[in-house]
Amino acid sequence: MNKLIVVSGPSGSGKTSLMRHIMKNEVVSFTTRKPRQGEVDGLDYKFINLKKFEELKEQGKLIEQVEYSGNYYGIDQEEFENKMGIGDAFVIVDYHGMQQIKKFYPNCVTLFLYTHYDKAYKQMIQRGDTLDKVEQRLSTYQQEMENRKEYDYVIKNNQNMFDVTKQIIEKIIKSEEGVK
Repeated sequence: MNKLIVVSGPSGSGKTSLMRHIMKNEVVSFTTRKPRQGEVDGLDYKFINLKKFEELKEQGKLIEQVEYSGNYYGIDQEEFENKMGIGDAFVIVDYHGMQQIKKFYPNCVTLFLYTHYDKAYKQMIQRGDTLDKVEQRLSTYQQEMENRKEYDYVIKNNQNMFDVTKQIIEKIIKSEEGVK
């Protein structure tokens, strides 16, 4: 059975950058938010309007769905099954998304990745988020940190330690291979 690595953590903690260096098979979420500069439809997210999102929801096609910062995110069953059919995969979701996926696919491995609040703040500004958006997204930082005890693994992404953090995650994934 293929492994699904479910990654969560506060905004700006390096989840996407790290996981894309480690694995290529990403389960891509739908979102109603507008793309950030440099984001590619179908690669970073599948950008859709609210009407389309509600249709997917009404048709029972979403295995995971959340509202975050006034936008909706979700994963449809077809995307999930396609990616899991290829091999081990990863998905990036929030705490509520992790809980939903774990119910749907109990064989998953959950990772919580975080960095210091100040570093997350700086990362988000550097990637082009507005000050308002950064503060809105980081308003959940403390709550997300409290939820970390619900994960299989908790990893701190220290400043300027990308390669070390990457190696730690790779070792965790390797250690989970063959575990049912």
